[in-house]
Amino acid sequence: MDEEKKSDIMETDATPAPASPPAPEPPLTWRDGTIPLLALGMAWLFWACFGLENLTWPHLGILALVCAHFAAVLIALGRRVHISVGSLFCTAAALALALSCALYASAELLLMNCLVILLTAATATFALSGHLEPGRSRALGDAVALSFIALFSRVDRPFRSLGQLRRQKGGAALGRAALAVLVTVPVLAVVLWLLSSADAVFGSLLDPLRVDFVPGRTIWRILRIVLAALFIASALCFIREEPPHRSEKPAGERRAAAFLPVTVLLDIVYLVFCTIQLKYLFGGAEAASMAGGWAEYARSGFFQLAAVAAIDLGLVLLGTDGRRFASRGGKLLRAAFALLLVLTAVILFSAFWRMRLYILAFGMSMLRLLTLWAMAAIAAGILAAGWKLIRPAFRAVPAAGAFALTLWCVMCLANPCGMVARYNVNGYMSGSLSQLDADYLARLGPDVLPALPPLQQAGAQGQDAFDGIVRQLRHTNAGVPWTQWSLSGYRSGLDAGGVAQPVEFETGEHGGYKTILWDGRTYAPYGTLAAGRIALGEKLGCLRQDEEVMIYAVGTADTDFWLAEYTDEGWMDDPPLVYRALDAPDDVPVPEGVDSLGYDIWQN
Repeated sequence: MDEEKKSDIMETDATPAPASPPAPEPPLTWRDGTIPLLALGMAWLFWACFGLENLTWPHLGILALVCAHFAAVLIALGRRVHISVGSLFCTAAALALALSCALYASAELLLMNCLVILLTAATATFALSGHLEPGRSRALGDAVALSFIALFSRVDRPFRSLGQLRRQKGGAALGRAALAVLVTVPVLAVVLWLLSSADAVFGSLLDPLRVDFVPGRTIWRILRIVLAALFIASALCFIREEPPHRSEKPAGERRAAAFLPVTVLLDIVYLVFCTIQLKYLFGGAEAASMAGGWAEYARSGFFQLAAVAAIDLGLVLLGTDGRRFASRGGKLLRAAFALLLVLTAVILFSAFWRMRLYILAFGMSMLRLLTLWAMAAIAAGILAAGWKLIRPAFRAVPAAGAFALTLWCVMCLANPCGMVARYNVNGYMSGSLSQLDADYLARLGPDVLPALPPLQQAGAQGQDAFDGIVRQLRHTNAGVPWTQWSLSGYRSGLDAGGVAQPVEFETGEHGGYKTILWDGRTYAPYGTLAAGRIALGEKLGCLRQDEEVMIYAVGTADTDFWLAEYTDEGWMDDPPLVYRALDAPDDVPVPEGVDSLGYDIWQN
């Protein structure tokens, strides 16, 4: 009897349990419906800023794109957003850097800020969604990894949402409406283009829309917007649907043997090096008597020393991460790390001292300013690492990173190019700098203009330097897309007296030729500038009838007699067209590099 019961029990256990019905799909909400629209809008804005047809740097476009990004993230998350000190800090840092891009026109600074904004915005996004905590040492690496996962893991989500929409109540009608829109828009666009091409009067009615419809180009633009929108929608769906999870490896006692030998050897090498620095660099007369003096001795080496300090800091932060220094080897390693930090501080101070001597002798530059920022960030890292040796639970990497990012934001918002120009101008005015590199200041762009007025009180040489820089920087935002607008670019359209420079040129007709009207003069076509765009002078403005056509000075020639017309988006081998004033004297010299085309208007 017992055996029969056992067999019945075994048969009962072997019977598979009935499969549970699949969980019903959560109904789509209005937030799910806005994600494709948000993705399309952000994709259009992205290509408006970084279009492939005209590779220029956006300024105001960066601010608009970052603001749109965080707005889309907040809309997609809704009440699921995670507000913390770290997420707010990263969001504020990304917005501050984007604001600096719109304020200042420096292309070099914008290029660096694009990378910093990308990393900071990614960290802020996944902190807001709850997928990572910015206070962790691996937060930046996790943000990069999550970005790739988010962009590609749910590319098919919009198509699955359409299928789910059709199965919901009332979804069929919405599906038909969406299909009607998808069919109507391209058909209407093609018909309007055909009709405007067939009839010029009808086409003029579409001029206010400024529609540049070329079939191949338009199809490519639509395809790239849709493709980018799919990846953006995938990322928005990921942060909305993926459950938050954080993985942090538990802290453990690493073997001291992995770090102790290299740390001890570095300590020995740095002891010798620091002894030399104390004797020669800070040794007074003996250092000054070396070849070239103090500045010459300090002229090279600060970049290498700053790199060495950064390597040492990385070694200490890596070796102290997750370590409690409880064992005998751990205590010995902590002592070696402490000595290494002290010697690294001496090396960093040596690099700073060399840089200081070089700046005093030759002035400030953007590269030297960035080096000073890096030294300050490394110094903060040394202090954070030293505190971690005392308090192992202290998060040194996030603290040092937060300080470096804050210092970077402050520097970018304070107009670094203007800081460089202000230091050099003040040094030239006080006599500590024997000469002023006006060409370098002009290359920094219109951000330097607020620092230049003191040069007008520096005599004839100072006035000449002021006039030369202002002449090269007197351009405006006229004729550029709104994405490339910047505040300093707008201000550069004003001369020293605050009078707006002409930014739009009228056109006319004389003897069958198109003419340019400016400042009471009429300019007619004369020839071409054989050297091409490189021989153009300052940009004066654009044509009122066509803002893509720029008007330039012809090298250093007098603009009372000579102007040049050039389209920035034109082919590289199209030479600028040179115009000559009709009332120019017969003996006015032809600028170098101008080839006459023999127009009959000049044969009389």
